[in-house]
Amino acid sequence: MKRLLFYSVAVALALAIAAPAGAVTVKVTGEFFAAGFWESNRALRSSDETAQRYYASRLQVNPVFQVADGLRLVTRFDAMERVWGQDPIGSTPTATNSRNTRDEQNIVFRRAYLSAKVLGGVLDVGAMGAGRTGTVFMNYDADVYRIKYTTYFGPWSIQLVTEKADENSITNGTSDGDKDKYSITPVYKWTGGEVGTQFQWYRYNDQERSATPYRANYYLLCPWFKSIFGPLYVEGEVSYYFGKANDYLNESLQDKDYDSLNYYLMAKYTTGPFYFGGQYAHIAGDDPARPDKKRQASAPSGYIDYQPTLVLWNDWTQRFTGQALGTNGTIASPYYVTNANLYQVFAGYKPIPKLTLDASYTMAYAEQKPANYVSDGYGNELDLKAAYKIYDNLEYMVAFGYLWAGDYFKGTSSTNTVGNDWLLMHKLTLNF
Repeated sequence: MKRLLFYSVAVALALAIAAPAGAVTVKVTGEFFAAGFWESNRALRSSDETAQRYYASRLQVNPVFQVADGLRLVTRFDAMERVWGQDPIGSTPTATNSRNTRDEQNIVFRRAYLSAKVLGGVLDVGAMGAGRTGTVFMNYDADVYRIKYTTYFGPWSIQLVTEKADENSITNGTSDGDKDKYSITPVYKWTGGEVGTQFQWYRYNDQERSATPYRANYYLLCPWFKSIFGPLYVEGEVSYYFGKANDYLNESLQDKDYDSLNYYLMAKYTTGPFYFGGQYAHIAGDDPARPDKKRQASAPSGYIDYQPTLVLWNDWTQRFTGQALGTNGTIASPYYVTNANLYQVFAGYKPIPKLTLDASYTMAYAEQKPANYVSDGYGNELDLKAAYKIYDNLEYMVAFGYLWAGDYFKGTSSTNTVGNDWLLMHKLTLNF
């Protein structure tokens, strides 16, 4: 009798667990990549070059739980993002990279939010992606806590967002010390194109308790367009930050205004298996003669989408090595495009459906030359890439980039010398 009772309880418990699970369907997508890097001279030294050779990989998984029609729980986690052969925490050189301390955990849960169809729109609440608006220009893929509501009517959509970037009011009763963002983004789409504008308000009070307390209260206006004209594709974007970057609580100190204008235009013409085109990007830098103005946009967080070059600006190489390009002395170029005027021509050829060949040539200059620097020239770069689809969802890519380093990297002394740098990499990417 006891055995029968035990089995009855076990079956009842199994049915109780299985009953609600049966109402939920799970769809899993993701990406795994393994890549090898060989960089000859990241420090841009003219002699005593030290090459870096390493492998790295990452698994990214996106489980989506469909609870009911119009109701989902969306999640994401990353796993094993690291250089092969290094410990996940406390390793060298990645321990010097503060951006990597969290990513190198074995498993990092990045996103979890509910998505529900409400009142003719979609309501998203929780930890979700941010930083991707309009074109790829200045975009990044970040994980943030926000409430987002998107409504649709005809060809229009309007997105409303409130985002908590930082919470400090719990530990301080005299000021909130929080970082909050609010935005509205209307978008109009038609067959072959779209136009949109994002207006964002940044209310950052996290420096109220610093040694020199101040508040930041500024705005972003970001219009963009994308359009196809037969074989010609054109896209462009403008991002303008304005308002108070440093509003000091001590009225005797000079405030700093945000005045950052950035813009981008790209055109691509396709004829048969060939394509060619060009792009121009203007990303503001701080003017050393105007300390009362902040012109350089703040560093993005997360994975950088806009990487027009393989060597000069590459988020992945710095993410894995923890070293900025041009570490010879104090001269460095960061992992994201900033303070730059960038001119690029590119072309590609697709001889068979599974194979794509790409080439680009880029000339880059500092938008604002730092005080007493010898030159504003970052240099010129040639990038070559070949990608082959082994399966529909498995791609092997080989790329080579060569940077002729400019005199910008000499810093403030014309007697300094710099050397060129090249990067050879290959990458296997599985999407599922």
